[in-house]
Amino acid sequence: MNKIKFIKILLITLAILVAASLISLFYAYQKPTYERQTIILGTYTHKAIYDYVAELKPNMIYNKTTLKPNEGTLYTAITTRINITFTYTFTSNPNPESINITMENIVAKIESPGKWVKTLRESEIREIMNLEGSVNFTFRIDCAVIRQLIDRIDKEVGTYTSSYNIYVTPTIRINTIVAERTINETYTPELTIAFKTGTEKGNYISIDELNQTRSRSITETKEIMYPEVEAQRNASYLATATTAIGLAASAITYIRELGKLKPKKEGDEKVRRVAEEYKDIIAEAEKAPPETQITIEVKSLEDLTKIAEILAKPIIKTAEPEEQIFYVIDGNIKYQYGAKAKP
Repeated sequence: MNKIKFIKILLITLAILVAASLISLFYAYQKPTYERQTIILGTYTHKAIYDYVAELKPNMIYNKTTLKPNEGTLYTAITTRINITFTYTFTSNPNPESINITMENIVAKIESPGKWVKTLRESEIREIMNLEGSVNFTFRIDCAVIRQLIDRIDKEVGTYTSSYNIYVTPTIRINTIVAERTINETYTPELTIAFKTGTEKGNYISIDELNQTRSRSITETKEIMYPEVEAQRNASYLATATTAIGLAASAITYIRELGKLKPKKEGDEKVRRVAEEYKDIIAEAEKAPPETQITIEVKSLEDLTKIAEILAKPIIKTAEPEEQIFYVIDGNIKYQYGAKAKP
């Protein structure tokens, strides 16, 4: 009994260890064996600043002849000219090792929304807009000159333009080295000057996107390995397999030990002894006992042997799946004894 108790405790312990190993294996597979990390080596920023000074006709609303950004609305009727400056700066962290900034070109367009678009040639930009400078430049919008150009185009194509837009787009090329990485790209900060009519504010000029920035990061992607996770997986595999084998072996041993403790039935043992003693007069049959008019069940195999001796008849034995049947036939009478079949 002590052995059975020990095996039972061992079974419970191994079952707990198997469960713990499976849980450890599950969590080991929830962790990655490697990870991709993006490391920021540096940052840089393009910054474009447009500024202007508008020249006004003598007026009552402002009582002055110039306006700067955020000083008031540029009403078309009193605005004669807008002088615009452009300043570009490049900053980075860490500072650039070397830098080369060039102006590739400047594109200027005049648009009559939904009707036509006029792209100015380089010579027209310098003549009409009085463009000066390179990376940092200045130009002007002479409202009368622009209006005359628009009227000529309208006359040519048969349209009438009341509201129109002017787009100025410089293309700046930056070639530099930051954080040991080469940066070679262009930056195109577009300025929009819109002449609007028929609005609640009346006819006025809006200038959008005076301050523009574009920031970017210099990154590097690395794979970081976690060998301890792979080791944990292998250890969990080994622990699970070992404890599972131990659990199976212990379960088999436990079942065998329980089988040894099953008491043998006294009747079965007696049947075995009697059958061994009278084996010379017992014949085996493959089929079930035949049907007779009278079947007499006897209490023991010893009684059946006595009847066989008296009648001088053989004892027939059949083995059914769950029962051994011994019987003697005497005419229409069948004397019979049944015993549970031994496994």
